[in-house]
Parts: sequence; structure tokens; C-alpha cells
Amino acid sequence: MVVERLLRSSFPVESILITRKESGIGDCLSLAPCDAPIYFVEERAAMNKLLGFDFHQGVLALGRRVEPPTLLEGFENFFLDRRNAERSRAWVVLPDATKPDNLGLAFRCSAALGAEAVVLGEKCCDPFSRRALRVSMGGVLQTPIYRAKDLLSEIAIVRERWGVSFYATVLDDRALSLYDFASSRRDDKYAAFVFGNEYYGLSPEQIAACDKCLTIPMNPDVDSLNLGTSVGIFLYEFNRGRDS
Repeated sequence: MVVERLLRSSFPVESILITRKESGIGDCLSLAPCDAPIYFVEERAAMNKLLGFDFHQGVLALGRRVEPPTLLEGFENFFLDRRNAERSRAWVVLPDATKPDNLGLAFRCSAALGAEAVVLGEKCCDPFSRRALRVSMGGVLQTPIYRAKDLLSEIAIVRERWGVSFYATVLDDRALSLYDFASSRRDDKYAAFVFGNEYYGLSPEQIAACDKCLTIPMNPDVDSLNLGTSVGIFLYEFNRGRDS
């Protein structure tokens, strides 16, 4: 699945490695660029020995990284496209997600629920690490990425220049309940949800950089949700409010 999503993406593909006995991948290989060599080995054990690890399904591809736009470049490109004027869109902002599994799941939810892009802060782990790619099921290859150089100052510019609302996602009874979020949006078509670090959440400075604080009502005996789960819930509620 990840190889197929790489082949369907805009990322350059250098080569493909496959076992001859692998079945059911003919459609996948038909997507391969004509100039990308396809290498075959007879047995999966030979592939494992060559690569040094065993987690694949008998097919691997080598893709080339592409430098993502900065946060400001990403938003500018979005608003330069006149077709976006009538679209309600959401961004996922991760200042310092440090666990590849959590980052991968956040990308998977972002791809599934139609986030415009995932914004990575200065301290985020690598979205193209093997673990993040696998957990995302290729979502890292489907959802645009913006890279922040100075997240707090860039948030201020985006709020002022394009009127995008930034929402700090917090565990705080004083924050606006996500249940009431749709009715509070009024004509606000654009929303950027800011999610904190897995251990300590958002810093006071990060919260202060946002327009409002939102919280997911939950059982008081549970102190938090997984980052990817939270991303999915917020995007689902945004889409539900957009369609209502």
C-alpha cells in the first residue's frame, strides 16, 4: 500500500525492489515511471538479507525526498489559487510531535479526513522515517507538508495576512467544548488546529499565539487521547460543521 501511494504521489521514484514470487502487485507496478528500474530477487529471505530488516510485503521502492514549502509559502500558494476562495479547509499544526508512531497516525487521519496540509514545527521528528511512513499507510505521501522556521511568528503573520483562525487544542474545562465548535464558527471557513507535544501538551506561548482554545469533552478519569486520535476527532468535527 505504501509503495503504491508513493508511485501515485508527486515524489520522484528511483527504483523498485520485488520478489519474483510476490503476487497481486501487477497494477502497482503499472504505475512505475518508465525510467525507474525494477529489480527482482528470487526469495524474500534474499531481500531481507540485502536490506537488513524484515517488515515489508515483498515489494519496496526508493523515493526521493522533496523539500516542503515553508509555512508562509504553503499558505501563500493556497490563497493564490482562486479556486480555494470558496472552499472550507483545515490545517493540522504540530509544533513538536516527537514520536514517529504518533506523527504517522496524525498523517493517516489528515489524509483520510481531507486536511489541506500538516504543518511541522521546528522540533518535529522526521515524517519520512520508516516507522512514520508505515504507520501513516502512505498518508505522509498524500498530504502536503509545510515546514515552519519560526512557528509562533509565522502563525501571527498567517492570522493577520489571510485571516486564518488558529485553535489551540487543550485539556482545560474553561476551553470551548468541541461540541459547540460548529455553531461558534459562523462564517469562518479556515481553521488551523494546533496540537501539543505527546507529554506536556502546548506551551503557554503556543496557546497565546492562537485565537481560541478548544477541548474534547471526555470522561474525567481519562487524562488524554493519542495525538492521532485527537487529530481525527477535530478534523471530523470540522468537516461535520462545514457540511451542516
